[in-house]
Amino acid sequence: MILSLLAFLVVLGILVLVHEFGHFIVAKKLGIKVLEFAFGFPPRLYSKKYGETNYSINAIPFGGYVKMLGELEHSKDKRAFENQSPGKRLLVAVAGVVMNILLAWVILSVGFTVGMPPLVSSADVIPGQKLSSEIVVAEVQKGSPAEKADLKQGDVLLRAKSGEDATDFDEAEDVGAFTKSHPGREIAIVYQRGDEQVEKKIQLQSEGETPLGVAVVERSIVQVPWYRAPYVALRETWEVTKVAFQLLGQFFVNLFSSGKMDENVGGPVAIYVYSGLAVRAGIMIFLQFIAMLSINLALINILPFPALDGGRILFVVLEKILGRKVVKEEVENIIHTIGFALLIALLIAITYRDIVKLF
Repeated sequence: MILSLLAFLVVLGILVLVHEFGHFIVAKKLGIKVLEFAFGFPPRLYSKKYGETNYSINAIPFGGYVKMLGELEHSKDKRAFENQSPGKRLLVAVAGVVMNILLAWVILSVGFTVGMPPLVSSADVIPGQKLSSEIVVAEVQKGSPAEKADLKQGDVLLRAKSGEDATDFDEAEDVGAFTKSHPGREIAIVYQRGDEQVEKKIQLQSEGETPLGVAVVERSIVQVPWYRAPYVALRETWEVTKVAFQLLGQFFVNLFSSGKMDENVGGPVAIYVYSGLAVRAGIMIFLQFIAMLSINLALINILPFPALDGGRILFVVLEKILGRKVVKEEVENIIHTIGFALLIALLIAITYRDIVKLF
């Protein structure tokens, strides 16, 4: 539990600090007066002022913020956020999203240089050296021999035997080839779950395309030369972004069409649980987890919804196109406040569902 909590705090800390640092550093570079750089939301636990900026740590760790002069109130100061050109305000608004994408790219660049499994791409399309491969259960069919034998998603299939006939699973195709050649027969299958190696006897189905009843994927550790790793990481970042965008779109379609939230969508409780699982799986899996979350955070923040970066970007873009503010500053702030309240309500709903699922 302590390890999971520490992992959770590390994940949140990295994601929030990187995102908010993007807003902070761009605002500073553009000469905008930054009043506060905060991790978490109030109540405040600690605050220290350096120069003109307060650096704060707050009690609720699910986010953070950069408070700039003239962002929520009128100010005649030429360094106030509201008195900057639309171009400068746009740069500040988009900086957090850019930093999250950059974080994912840097993590994946280091990962491919050291050696890691690709997140979504096939290892065969990565221009590098395969250091190792393992066959992982991606899905277990309902009522299948695999489910009856307690095979689970994530188990690593090692080998199988039937009488004198035995084979090691070196490629994903080996699983299908062996099981299809022994329909209706009892086999002994050996798999890895965590640190434990298990052998189970399984009675295969006599008919069907999958006598064992599993879908498997090949997970390979690929190492890429350091000079090619940034390009490979950029391509993988793009592929992960496309998949995340599709899942996000599916979430909103389900939410607005049926009023139901996708079961695969999680909040802080889910992040806490998976942070613990990821850190126990090894440093590289943990870093990949951070990279994926960082990309998801970037996509969520770029949505044109009030209180999110995308909502602020939308108002700035409309102002640039129309040559004037779409609404008064006070009205825009009210819109963002309402948006923030709705986001908090959604977060509470997701958190409640995660807790119910957990217990």
